[in-house]
Amino acid sequence: MRKSWKWALCLGVVSLLLLGGCGKEKTEPVDLVLVTDGSEVASDAVYQSAWNGLAQYGDESGLKYEASVPAGRTTEDYENTIKEAAQKGASVIVCAGTSMSRAVYDAQRDWKDVRFLLLEAEPVSESGRSRLRGNTESLEIDASEAGYLAGYAAVQAGYTHLGYIGQKNEENGTKYGTGYALGAEAAAADLGLGENSITLDYTYRKSSSVSPSYLEKIKSWYGESGQILFSDGASYQNVLGAAASAAGGALIANGGVEEYANAVLKVRLDYGTAVYNALKGMKQKDFEGGKIVTRGVTDQEISLEWNQDAVPSFTEDQYRALCAKFSAEDFSIPDGDALSSPDQYKLSCVSVQKVK
Repeated sequence: MRKSWKWALCLGVVSLLLLGGCGKEKTEPVDLVLVTDGSEVASDAVYQSAWNGLAQYGDESGLKYEASVPAGRTTEDYENTIKEAAQKGASVIVCAGTSMSRAVYDAQRDWKDVRFLLLEAEPVSESGRSRLRGNTESLEIDASEAGYLAGYAAVQAGYTHLGYIGQKNEENGTKYGTGYALGAEAAAADLGLGENSITLDYTYRKSSSVSPSYLEKIKSWYGESGQILFSDGASYQNVLGAAASAAGGALIANGGVEEYANAVLKVRLDYGTAVYNALKGMKQKDFEGGKIVTRGVTDQEISLEWNQDAVPSFTEDQYRALCAKFSAEDFSIPDGDALSSPDQYKLSCVSVQKVK
């Protein structure tokens, strides 16, 4: 009798274990993970481009990869999503933007066997301290070079009244603007244009959110002799595209995959190629993180496209000569803000005006 009781107990325990095992959901291991800021990949140009590079590397290497969209947009949401990716076995986790900085700061410490690639930001603690550990790389595409291409091409294309809109508290907002002004100055000098022959109006906005009335404001700028607008690629670029189309003015599109009817020039930021090249290095045994890597025109990760019918005066030969400048030893784009402090940059052909 006692023996039968023990046997029955053993059977019960085994049954419970089996049933418990059936109730657990199996998770497939994954090697490469793109964690977004809560945006769907297809809805954000940077994430879409980054995903293309990650997928290309994964396919070529035979590695499993996926994109993970956090349930919300808080640091805790990001941390939980990173944790899930690490627990699935991810060896490299790709994140983008300053909103991910806090989550990556802690994650690079908590998951030392995981390598982190953070686009356009550095890991920053709650107290504001930045630190890149040895398992983390920060990847930036040089916004000042992108702005330079835009400004140079705009003037070469015959535009003399330029506009620029950037975000005041974003470093890239300043970099795009500085490059834009210096590129316009260089093109005007190459064309032999006179002093103050180019007008550059600019505005630094406090945020990327815009009201419906902002569309009318931009349309008015075009109506007051403004010819072509460029921005730092923030969400108000959609409003600029609509205003340009409504007013019959020209636009320089920046970075994204969106198409705008009046975009005669387009600056392409190829995060896909940048991520692909970064992953090749990060998957090596001798990978050394803890640094910021800046990519640009010479890496073919910034490029320019244009509508040849709309700007026939800008040619392929001119574009190749422009790109060659970035490889010259004596070429550099200085730091700072050439729009807010134009006197420090010896602008003579370009007259900079702040507008509200």
